[in-house]
Amino acid sequence: MQEHVFNFHTGAETIAGDMLGDGTALQALFLHGAGHSNRQRQRPLREYLSAAGMQSVAIDFSGHGDSTALTPNSLSKRLDEAQQATGFLTAGPHTVIGSSMSGEIAIRLACTPGNHIGHLVLLVGAIYDRAAFSLPFGPRFSAVIRQPQSWRNALTLDLIATYAGDFTIIRARDDAVIPHEIADLLVARATAARSRRIVDLEGCDHKVSERLRDDPHLLQQVAAAIRTPARQ
Repeated sequence: MQEHVFNFHTGAETIAGDMLGDGTALQALFLHGAGHSNRQRQRPLREYLSAAGMQSVAIDFSGHGDSTALTPNSLSKRLDEAQQATGFLTAGPHTVIGSSMSGEIAIRLACTPGNHIGHLVLLVGAIYDRAAFSLPFGPRFSAVIRQPQSWRNALTLDLIATYAGDFTIIRARDDAVIPHEIADLLVARATAARSRRIVDLEGCDHKVSERLRDDPHLLQQVAAAIRTPARQ
């Protein structure tokens, strides 16, 4: 399987990434979550999709994997890094997959004119109070997002109403991190979408990406949802 590793600069940071596949149909951008995550967490899923003809790009956000961490991180900074990563994709439309914290980033990318996102996929994706977007990760950021149901003040709930492509939310039924209502509310707000759906993963918690390596059925289910948007 062909792989091309690359680096690019954004601000003070050097961001590491890779293209997986032969480069003739780079159709997907993968955005990992927070914590100890990096671009390798979705590697089994990307390899499976590549074998099925869907090539992809993935990056390590600053402070993760092989990327640098010279300045404070934030959602705003992550969006800038993800936006630059879209430059490694071929002509659209593309699929963008935002996992966990990157649900917020994926929605903002998809709703930015000129990005040509034809399929927006949230994998146990989060959204955040608009007041948290530019705050450095740390005590102030945590204080905002830990307010009860602070996600109801997310700008992304307004932005999603402008998205005209296909929209898929992959939700884990046993997720104790992301409230189930987020998926319901996003789908209800996505009134301009060409298609919209929620795919529920039964018997699965928030750690979907970690399970993909050892659960072939889960891998196939998630890959199918990414490859084949719903059509209404």
